[in-house]
Amino acid sequence: DGKILLRGKEVKILIDDKPVELNAKQLQDMLESMPGSMIEKIEVMTTPPPQYANERGGVINIVTKKGKVGFNGRVNVNYGTRGEAGLSGNLTYRKNKFALNINAGFGYNEFEGKNYSRRQNIYVDSTNYFNINGNSVNLNRRPNFRASIDYELNKKNSINFTTSYNANSADNSNGTEYINLNNASQIYRLSNRTTGTSTTSINPNFNLTYTLKTKDPKEVLRIITGLNFNDNNTARDFYQKYFNADYTPTGADSTQQQLTHIKNNTINLRVNYDKPLRNKKLLLNTGVNFIKYSSHNILTTNFLQKPSNVFLKNSLLSNDFKFHQNIISARLALRLDFKQDFNLTIGSAVEYTSINFDFKNSNTKSNNEYITPLPFVTLNRKWENDVNLTLSYKRTIQRPGINELNPSVDYSDPYNTRFGNAELLPYHADNFDFIIGKWENKFNINGSIGYNALQNIYSSIRTLQTDGRTTTTWQNLSGRKEYEASVWGGYTLSKKSKANLSLGYIYNVYSIYDRTVRFFRNGGSLFSTLNGSYQFNDLLNANASSTFNRFANPQGTFRNNLSMNIGVQQKLFNKKLIVSLNVIDPFRQQQNRTFTNGSNFTLESLSSTNTRNYRLSLSYVISKKIRKVVKKK
Repeated sequence: DGKILLRGKEVKILIDDKPVELNAKQLQDMLESMPGSMIEKIEVMTTPPPQYANERGGVINIVTKKGKVGFNGRVNVNYGTRGEAGLSGNLTYRKNKFALNINAGFGYNEFEGKNYSRRQNIYVDSTNYFNINGNSVNLNRRPNFRASIDYELNKKNSINFTTSYNANSADNSNGTEYINLNNASQIYRLSNRTTGTSTTSINPNFNLTYTLKTKDPKEVLRIITGLNFNDNNTARDFYQKYFNADYTPTGADSTQQQLTHIKNNTINLRVNYDKPLRNKKLLLNTGVNFIKYSSHNILTTNFLQKPSNVFLKNSLLSNDFKFHQNIISARLALRLDFKQDFNLTIGSAVEYTSINFDFKNSNTKSNNEYITPLPFVTLNRKWENDVNLTLSYKRTIQRPGINELNPSVDYSDPYNTRFGNAELLPYHADNFDFIIGKWENKFNINGSIGYNALQNIYSSIRTLQTDGRTTTTWQNLSGRKEYEASVWGGYTLSKKSKANLSLGYIYNVYSIYDRTVRFFRNGGSLFSTLNGSYQFNDLLNANASSTFNRFANPQGTFRNNLSMNIGVQQKLFNKKLIVSLNVIDPFRQQQNRTFTNGSNFTLESLSSTNTRNYRLSLSYVISKKIRKVVKKK
């Protein structure tokens, strides 16, 4: 669903140590368009540094390739049987104080999906059923470009300028059958609905970073600025035809149209300063952060009037609003080194948030602002036998984004409509973690336990209406307690082979009020990954991974998915040509099976796509070293 989770929580994404300030949809478009060949490594920080200490799930830093001295290039082409193809390339140039890195590419994919749901509606005097069967075809085209320039002014001062552009042109067609059954399982209402969706989205981004270093390598001043734009147009056409119980047409049909235009822009400024104090045993970390997010959403819903065949606007299902969110935070932290590999970090951030909705079509406004202190404490200890221990506490805030706040009605399924909640409040969490691990040459093993107390949380809640339809929107709940445990580690079987395993479990406990009045259910989420690699020789290697996840939400929803990936890579012609073959989900297509329980309904649904894929990738490496010219005296 476009979300990246770390130990079951949403994370902060960095690219080359710079935060990505995008909403969920923009972030998904950007990450899906990034070719894997431009990534050097991915750093996962469950206990991040002070500047990101209050991120609830932690931090993932994507480090891009910088290239070697001279000219270096790489051309990549891939094709997958699932219905995908891609072409990308990158060029790097490094000499003395200057470095240039350019990446560009184009990706194409087309995949089919199918879904069904079975809902039982329970009323005081009767019970009936509502079944849905659907299928879909999705087509995406994603061009992308990224250029990064690094220049070292002198030994103390350096700058980086990065610009990127990614876009998505998508087409989707969906066919759905709606069946209403009485308590004797006899059809009393039947219809088919065809939905066509066309979307175009462009995302240009600009970042400028200035770094100042002194004689002391631990004293660093960094200023990061960013400007991000997004322009999105979506057109949806709905055609619904009604039938008798024997599938003969009734002669009635309905045609609707929804047009959405969204413009977003984000301005961000982050200043971070580290300075050692008191014989370098005390390190000061301070900084400020400013994010200004603006969005203009225009939704127009039209219904086809017959027999004139003219589209008329439906004002109740149309919206025109502007959304603004400003976040200002200041941070102060101190790290005390008792001795080598034994330190304590303590600090706090104070954050001010203001939100404004301006509804043009109703002349109403909705404003909200709040100030939140966010303290944190981390104790780290490492012993000579390579055992390390971390104790941490942090208070975090989770702010609703435009996807949760947007009040526009998603009319793609008229019997199960969705919309956001402009009055949604943020929620806070107190997070306690204990992590212990041991690292040796041949193996590492780590374990963690945690407790999280969440207040005023928000979640997506489905409600059955009296006419048999359901509405799904975001609501603030009273709270939740989370008990979590995880274990992960790796073992080097030989010089050629390695294996890694991780398991995590989070159990959610809701308040007595939510369980008795709202019929919420306590439940657990499970995360697991198993992967391994084998190096046949310097030119041939293989790897395999399998992931199983199970998610729970307040209404007892359990969503499962299982994925598998097997890959082989061969290097040829003095390692200049790289051939890779990936086999994805060879035994089972990915499926999401969901069970939802409300106060007066039960729902089972399943969705799947053709994830089985055999992907062939070819890469050719080009390099040219710069010759050093030595002048003779």
